[in-house]
Amino acid sequence: MTVRCSCGSVELEATGAPILGAACYCDDCQAGARQIEALPDALPVRDPDGGTAYLLYRKDRFRCSKGDQLLQGYKIREKSPTSRVVVATCCNSAMFLRFDGGPHWVTVYRARFQGDAPPLQMRINTKFKPENGDIPSDVPSYSTFPIKFVAKLVAAKLAMLLRR
Repeated sequence: MTVRCSCGSVELEATGAPILGAACYCDDCQAGARQIEALPDALPVRDPDGGTAYLLYRKDRFRCSKGDQLLQGYKIREKSPTSRVVVATCCNSAMFLRFDGGPHWVTVYRARFQGDAPPLQMRINTKFKPENGDIPSDVPSYSTFPIKFVAKLVAAKLAMLLRR
């Protein structure tokens, strides 16, 4: 699948099925979205209900195929282990989240996928949803990180290890 910034100068490739599709409502996702949405000409990052939709991919199934030099990481807090959002600086499109030196997955903004993006499977951290946000009932919702979420990440790590 192709992931593209709004002007087309940056392209990423995600191969295979995602580990998971989720919309997150945590404070950090909301703060990161506000930070990026405040950039000049940036498109909305959050959905109308306040959640941010992502697809999680194994790092070995994700790469930049065009415009790598245009990507810039932003952090919510200086000492945060997460480049909260990696942005295509050409058009200030939020592209993905990266944990510096961290886990085996990349969290890609679902809105950046071209064509039919894989569906959401769950909504997580809904206890942080904005007061005026009504959570859609299209997929299961969880107030925190559910066991199912963690299990999918563990299974992806095992698949990567077994592949070696």
